[in-house]
Amino acid sequence: MLAAIRRQASHPFWVLVGLRLAFLLLTACTLLWSPLHTRVPVQRAYNGTTDLLFGSFDRWDAENFIYIARHGYNTLWTAAFFPLFPLALAGAHAVFRSYTVGGVLISLVAAGFGAWAVYEIARPLLGERGARDSVLYLALFPTAFVFTSPYSEGLFLALSAAAFLAALRGRPWLAALAGALAVDVRSLGFALIVPLVYLLWPRERREWWRPLPALVALPAAVGGYALYLHYKLGDALAFDHAQKFWNRAQPTLGPLGGLKDALESGLRSGDLVLRHLPRGMAGPAGYDKNMQDAFWNAIHLPIFLAAVALTVVAWLRLGRAFGLYSAATLVLILNQPPTNFPLQSLPRYLMCDFPILIALAALTLNRPAARTWVIASFAAVGAIAGVAFARDTIWIT
Repeated sequence: MLAAIRRQASHPFWVLVGLRLAFLLLTACTLLWSPLHTRVPVQRAYNGTTDLLFGSFDRWDAENFIYIARHGYNTLWTAAFFPLFPLALAGAHAVFRSYTVGGVLISLVAAGFGAWAVYEIARPLLGERGARDSVLYLALFPTAFVFTSPYSEGLFLALSAAAFLAALRGRPWLAALAGALAVDVRSLGFALIVPLVYLLWPRERREWWRPLPALVALPAAVGGYALYLHYKLGDALAFDHAQKFWNRAQPTLGPLGGLKDALESGLRSGDLVLRHLPRGMAGPAGYDKNMQDAFWNAIHLPIFLAAVALTVVAWLRLGRAFGLYSAATLVLILNQPPTNFPLQSLPRYLMCDFPILIALAALTLNRPAARTWVIASFAAVGAIAGVAFARDTIWIT
């Protein structure tokens, strides 16, 4: 009996779910230890205890998803949020009678299945231990608290990893279906088309058709959403036009322009933080928002550079398909950056870029000290970031 329990507890699904529930409980306790007095989440579960547990991370985009699930796409700004997660949220509300409860459960369960898919992808490359480390890094990632919030990351991870896994196993129709669904969760799902075509490329003349389902299904998913927006809002490209509400715009040089903006903003902000902090922590009022924004810009640049380095590792150590997916993800992130914060939301996007997590596991596989450092730093930063997000003192939208 104990052996069976241990086997179940070590399953990738339960590793992620168990760790995220532990962090959720910790965060909920901090909201009792030092209660909120402003910006208390407005959504409700069933009673005081469930309001606290399920509402701890009910912030920012969670409210936007719930709004769409409740009211539909009735204004232009809503089109920026792709439809599959709000649709799932509306369905979950019919079952659980609470958008918050349904959203958290969808995110957590989907993330658990995503962890299993990541494990299955990593195991042939790194063995059992490396695959488990990949899941552990995912579960402890500093922004993984959104797996216990009505955010779309859990669903996106499950579908994108499933599409990649299906392509690795030579199942083109399943890869195309999962990839199309991933695109209808987040536009970043379009990064899948490059590795899927590469993995499914025919090795014999009679297999010429294998990449076609992915080549057709992923653009068709966006096309279907565009047709709906044309019917509903009179603008088929509303999902692109709505980006202005988040100060996002495509630079003249596309991703190269985004890279230039990210480097300039990060370096300039780093110089401001390191050389021009006011004395006495700017007391009595404290640091202003400009200094806070500079700090966020500054720390996101080394995160981006680390992601680039891990993308190279993924290409060299894991295979071209892994490097292609990570590179395509970074290109899409840089293609439409926010005006004043080019790398906004980068850690949350990278959390679902599973090749870089597998690459990190590959680097630390035979380095116990580095592995311990990664686990400890991810857990510590994740705990702090989760508490700060629950208290509405940071935003990652």
